[in-house]
Amino acid sequence: MSNAAGISNAPATTINRNSKDDDVPPAMDEGIKNDGRGNASSTPNTTSGSAELESEKVQSRLKKIWSKLGLDVGTILMMFKGSVAPTIGIAFYQSRNVSTYYGTIGYLVPIITVISLPIMPRAKYLQTMIMNVFAVCVGAALSLLGIWTGLKARQNTSSANSIEPYNSSQSAVCAIWLFANIYFVNTVRAKMPALQFPVIMYSIFTNVAFVYGHLFTSIAQVESFVRSLLVAFLTAFALATAVNLFIIPVTSRKVVFKDFEGYFQAVRGTLKAQTAYLASLERSDMFSPYVSDEGTNNKRGEKGKKADEDRDNAARPKSPEARALKAAIDGLKGLHGKLYGDLAFGKREVAWGNLNADHLDEIFVLFRKILIPLVGLTTIIDIFERVAEKRGWVKPSDDQHVEGGEKLRQTKEEEKRVWNEMMKCLHEPFAIVMAAMDEGIEHAALLLGIISPPKKKEDVESNGTRPKPGDPEFSQHLRHRMKEFYGTRGAAVKIWARDRGLDQDHFDTIRESPVSVSTKDDNIQRSEDQQQLFLILYMEFLLYSVGMAIFEMVEYAEKKVADGTMKKNRLILPGQRRIPPDSMESGSPNVYMGSGFGPRKDPEHLPAQSPWQHFGNGLRKVPKFLGSTESSFGFRVACATLTVGIVAFLKNSQRFFIEQRLVWAMIIIAIGMNVTSGSSMFGFFGRILGTALSMVFSIVIWYIVDQKTAGVIVFLWLFIFIEMYGFLKYPRFIPIWLVCIVTQVLIIGYELEVRQLGVAQATSNGQPYYPIYLLGPYRLACVAGGSFVAFFWTIFPYPISDRSWLRKDLGSTIFLLASYNSSMHSTIWSRMHGTEGDMELITSPGRKLEKIRYKIFGKLLLLLPSLQQHADWEKWEISIGGKFPRKSYEEIIYRTTNIMSYLSLLGYATQSWSSKNDHPSDEPINPAARRAWLNDLTSLIDRAAPTSHSVTSTLILLSHSVTQGSPLPPYFESPKTFDLSKSLEALDSGILDARHVEEPGYSAYAVCQIATSLINDDLQKLIEAVRDLVGETDFSWKVTDSEETLTGGGKGKND
Repeated sequence: MSNAAGISNAPATTINRNSKDDDVPPAMDEGIKNDGRGNASSTPNTTSGSAELESEKVQSRLKKIWSKLGLDVGTILMMFKGSVAPTIGIAFYQSRNVSTYYGTIGYLVPIITVISLPIMPRAKYLQTMIMNVFAVCVGAALSLLGIWTGLKARQNTSSANSIEPYNSSQSAVCAIWLFANIYFVNTVRAKMPALQFPVIMYSIFTNVAFVYGHLFTSIAQVESFVRSLLVAFLTAFALATAVNLFIIPVTSRKVVFKDFEGYFQAVRGTLKAQTAYLASLERSDMFSPYVSDEGTNNKRGEKGKKADEDRDNAARPKSPEARALKAAIDGLKGLHGKLYGDLAFGKREVAWGNLNADHLDEIFVLFRKILIPLVGLTTIIDIFERVAEKRGWVKPSDDQHVEGGEKLRQTKEEEKRVWNEMMKCLHEPFAIVMAAMDEGIEHAALLLGIISPPKKKEDVESNGTRPKPGDPEFSQHLRHRMKEFYGTRGAAVKIWARDRGLDQDHFDTIRESPVSVSTKDDNIQRSEDQQQLFLILYMEFLLYSVGMAIFEMVEYAEKKVADGTMKKNRLILPGQRRIPPDSMESGSPNVYMGSGFGPRKDPEHLPAQSPWQHFGNGLRKVPKFLGSTESSFGFRVACATLTVGIVAFLKNSQRFFIEQRLVWAMIIIAIGMNVTSGSSMFGFFGRILGTALSMVFSIVIWYIVDQKTAGVIVFLWLFIFIEMYGFLKYPRFIPIWLVCIVTQVLIIGYELEVRQLGVAQATSNGQPYYPIYLLGPYRLACVAGGSFVAFFWTIFPYPISDRSWLRKDLGSTIFLLASYNSSMHSTIWSRMHGTEGDMELITSPGRKLEKIRYKIFGKLLLLLPSLQQHADWEKWEISIGGKFPRKSYEEIIYRTTNIMSYLSLLGYATQSWSSKNDHPSDEPINPAARRAWLNDLTSLIDRAAPTSHSVTSTLILLSHSVTQGSPLPPYFESPKTFDLSKSLEALDSGILDARHVEEPGYSAYAVCQIATSLINDDLQKLIEAVRDLVGETDFSWKVTDSEETLTGGGKGKND
């Protein structure tokens, strides 16, 4: 809530600070008044003031440390909640009745409560818990079946009077069942990562059941053991569920509303950063990437290598305002992705509140409408940098020996001066509309109940008639501001024309001059003038689009207040899919999708015709499944499990397995085995570190209270409470903290179990008693052994590296980008020709295209974080041979992300070509008149026939090369840049004149031109990065004057 005032309250805050020195302690203030000449007077008040000043400095340091730790109230409450369940599991076992009932498997209860993660939001937790219970129940049934078959094998291979405790047939059957179970569930886990925790629960249950199942000689023993094991798991689930529901309950809806609050504040922060950046353009050199930064230069010697790497990276903003804007928009995009994931669970909640699932969806759509133009505004930084690159201004211009250097400097300074003056002229309208948008965001958040109303303060200067956020008439004030800003369109162009020494008529005359009589310099100047014009319109259009998106959010909030949604609470049930009656109408236009949206063709089989052929297609899926990557992972986990488990099934090593508690090594394999070698290496060292910490912590907990049970439990809770901070704040290291907490609970729980049951009963299962100073190292050895086995089977017989996974995911991302580009092209084409239909109908062509776009866009949003995750895990892989080309991969990821953003901007900008009324005026507008200029533009574009499909073809080829690791085809070139503006002017010299600047679709065309230019630039650099990564097939030969008369192409694969 500290940012609730935002931009709008900044002036009032400044006035208050100037009017009274609130930061000066009263004693110091009094001492100063006693000496009006400003001389230091030695008074008791001064001494007291110095002491209080020193106290304030200490408090300030503490506040800084506290803010860096991020220990807010919510974090502390979640730390407490996460520490409650295992503590209860340990404490309630101290009851004689409980310990007698659970016996020697009572240690599993607190362990399972930790792995159940009761700190999850309610809907997500309940969904996971339902799957956990189902998995454990299925595991109990299959374990009972498997152990029963092993018991039958014992009965069939030994005499009825045999008392031999070991039977090889029974052990072999249990081992086979364990291998099959682990293989199957981990294959499912690799296929569906959402089932990770249910699979872990299932694996722990079956591991414990089968490694002890071959010791039983009667079915009654089997049933008693499986029942006790199942009851222990279900008890742990019950404890975790009670903590989740009743101890500081956190619903998924509450998480979504917290995301909403953060989103509103992030939008306001981005608007503030955008305002600061636009203001900096009034005085700074926006074309120079070499902005001095003393802090960075001073650390040059310390981080020289890192600085060189950062300098080589493309498109890195240098000015403080640009960096702040980039950071703000990156944070907003990250929050948007988090909200996208949390929203699904928030809509499944049963709650008592105002907004239902449909309302949450609608608010998310409105957020997306705000996000896209905000991201587009941020690209102004990239645009200026690319202009500087193309015109040769990137390198420092103080080199006097370069020919033409002085002319370049003069040109750059003139361009800088023009933009400085232009931004000064635009400062007032931009600042006014930015402040209005900031207040609009606050108004919408207040009406929707996302933020609390600020405390009212008496402000003499704010007693005017202007509405404030939260007032009923505020939307009219915002609408008025947007109308004023909309009405100033064209004013900036006229100011720019006057700066060029031209009036509007003269500017149009130049545009109408024949191309044949224009000189080369005239053409260059005309192109640069048009770039300036389009960039001005680009900023105005996107800023206006942000304002209208915020105004739409304000209208939605006021509508919810007007219809009574926000007045009273009601029972909120999970959202259901509803089919509108309009969708049942017939006669709607058909949308024909290309074969790329359907299943891929099989080059070895024709489509099935007969039932037998369909059956054969289903049968062929079996070997395809067995040969999949997921099946390979399941097989590796099963082999790793049996590598340790085989010790339990052999006669000579069976006793050793039980005494040394090697089942814990099998559990570590089930918990921590990963698909790729990089993450496995990280997990290997992380789990050993976590166990070492838990060993030390356990000994401290045990002896710091002189082994008193009550003190041990209290200090165990305290340590878990502190460890939950790392669990919450550093999610990347969750495996370390999870193993640390679980092992700590296991060690302390076992010692308290022995104290409660007695040594005789605790060792009745064949496990000898170890004091805590011996048990801790034994647990560490088990974890180290299990982690090493898991790591070994991850890289043997061949490693599945994060590098190869990253490459394949990157190829899939580029392929999806090609699909996204194609669907966006079809969308723009339908908007220009007016074939979208009624967007209110889900059967309209526009709605079908929209559904396809959103589906592809959602997949891209899921893949991009995965790329970064694999890039991070790659750092942990053992590099054998040459280094990993990280720079090339980062460049490809960066360019791919840029192209996706610019394509989204294209789709957003062209909405004005199909909307019913994109004009804020209340006056009715003739639709035919509004589309007159757009129809002319459409007919000319049809005649010009731009080759936009070549971009899709290029992306498909790049995707194939990256996925397969194959070189690019010979003589591969990027699509030729199609200058649509020149082609249109050749057909109609007046179509892009400045007199059309106030046409509804003209600004959108300017945005499309700039976005298309940025896409072409990024596509060219993407091709260069892929060529640098995989090479290019080159069969050419050339004759040189050196000793080798014939030389082949330098790039390509070696035979």
